[in-house]
Amino acid sequence: MEIKNIIVKEYLESLTEKDELNRIFPLLLESLNFQILSKPTEYLGLQEYGKDIVAIGIDEDGIKKRFYFELKGGADRNITDENFYGKDGIYDSLIQATYDKFISAYPKFDKLPLKIVIVHNGVIKGSVQSTLENFFIQQSNGTDNKTYDRWDISKLTLLFSEHLFNPYLLVNKENTRLFNRILINLDSYEGVSPDFVELIQSVLSKGKWKPAKKSLSRQWKLAFETIKLLSFIIYTESKEYNNLDIAKRYLSQLILQFWHWILVHKAEHDKYVRSYFDIVLKFYCNVMEEYFKRVLPIALMPNGIFSEEAGRYEQVGYTMRTFDVLNYFLLFVQMDKALNSPVDASQVRSILVEVLNRNNVSSRPLLDIHSSPIASVLLMFVEHNDVASARSYIRNISTNLKWGKESYNRLPDANNSVENVIRLIVNQEKSVYYIDSTSLLIPVLLEFTAIFDLEEEYVALRDFVLKYKIDLGLFVPHHGKNSESKALIQDTKHDLEEQLFSKSFYDGYQSELRLVDDQLHNAFQNIPLPFAEFKQKIIDRISEFEYDYRTDACGYGFLRELAHIFYQTPYFPDKWRNFLKPAE
Repeated sequence: MEIKNIIVKEYLESLTEKDELNRIFPLLLESLNFQILSKPTEYLGLQEYGKDIVAIGIDEDGIKKRFYFELKGGADRNITDENFYGKDGIYDSLIQATYDKFISAYPKFDKLPLKIVIVHNGVIKGSVQSTLENFFIQQSNGTDNKTYDRWDISKLTLLFSEHLFNPYLLVNKENTRLFNRILINLDSYEGVSPDFVELIQSVLSKGKWKPAKKSLSRQWKLAFETIKLLSFIIYTESKEYNNLDIAKRYLSQLILQFWHWILVHKAEHDKYVRSYFDIVLKFYCNVMEEYFKRVLPIALMPNGIFSEEAGRYEQVGYTMRTFDVLNYFLLFVQMDKALNSPVDASQVRSILVEVLNRNNVSSRPLLDIHSSPIASVLLMFVEHNDVASARSYIRNISTNLKWGKESYNRLPDANNSVENVIRLIVNQEKSVYYIDSTSLLIPVLLEFTAIFDLEEEYVALRDFVLKYKIDLGLFVPHHGKNSESKALIQDTKHDLEEQLFSKSFYDGYQSELRLVDDQLHNAFQNIPLPFAEFKQKIIDRISEFEYDYRTDACGYGFLRELAHIFYQTPYFPDKWRNFLKPAE
């Protein structure tokens, strides 16, 4: 495999922070057989050095030299008149690098010829090019055996392609085969190619992990740089297909696998690992922002998420697509809030309400797992204390559930099988594997009626459940702090989060929710549970599942939402129960 130079160039240009260039450039020098004596930030604040990287290497003329590399990235990646002469600009950096002495124990260090190189992942603009070249000529005319050079985006593209990305990052033949197959079939999977999952696993298992005391080993730096590059290539290729949904799916998978690896290796507090993960995570957030800049204008049109080209499938596809948009939009809002500046909460609520109103299938769940986006929508209303919108949404969903049961004798499939739903709705055939005698979705709605104090909506749902004898239950992991079922945990090698971030999570039990008064219940009569008693019952259950999440402690609580969404694991009841308040 040869990574195309255009991809390498775009990747290098995407390094918008100087720290990103600082992190990857030493890897290039090592691949060029340079011996690095100092790296970026090692001497930050020590004016006597005034150099980003000091290294020993063989120059293009075959002579061993000492190199002083001055790295310019971020806002200074393009050399202009302004940043050349400005305070702490390129001119000052060159003067400091030229005349401030670097002390090294390297044998005969001071006797080696000196080469000072400006490195920037951009271009040089305007008349400053001739100014810089004249400076190089004047400074090189002395007798101290000193020369200058400039490595711009074109030079870096060639060097990174030839000496780092192609020969090192995917050198394994099996990884190369997987990667080529991924790119060829990138637009042919509705989900994520198993080859991509295998490739990420392979990259993150290059060797045995050992926490670093001072800095990561070159092996792990290359592994994490590979993850960064793969995320960028997937994004670039998705844009070629004009389909950022591909990037959304694949980068979601990549983020989950990366964080899973971190949790398994207990590296969530390792600052070196976290610095790489943060870069990949912020890139994912930026891609999601670009995705919703395309999707939201469509979603805000009347029935905008509907596709006329999908034929009969669209009876199902429209709903599935709408709930997917809701899932990821509300996830993005939480992620953007955590990683970037505070969002305009009232604007987000307005957009959400408008999407719900313009796409009425948002209140027509077809699968039990649609409880997840529904819960996220209602939690957004909790955040804004928007009882009116919550009441309207719960009523609309309840109406559609009743209509489906009374007209077609169906509820959302508790087996969460899209194929079962298509077979039923499109072909009017109910599979034996279609399960709707039990519901996880309805208990979620009921518990939100308690949160919003919606007694009327509770009574309507309660009576519906009792009329059709629907079994209700919420999924609860065995791993809670107060759990009495920990002995039943099947996967004892991995904790709750390590499972949650790697697969659909099943290591728990169904907690039954009964809507009759258990004390008055007898063999002849079920007494419906009044709203006040129901609410108290749910309040008493708050401690049923409580858990200290390692992910939340790192400030990445929104990643748990991504894991639930991606692997279709129902939200655990702690997602909303903490918002319950005792009845007045």
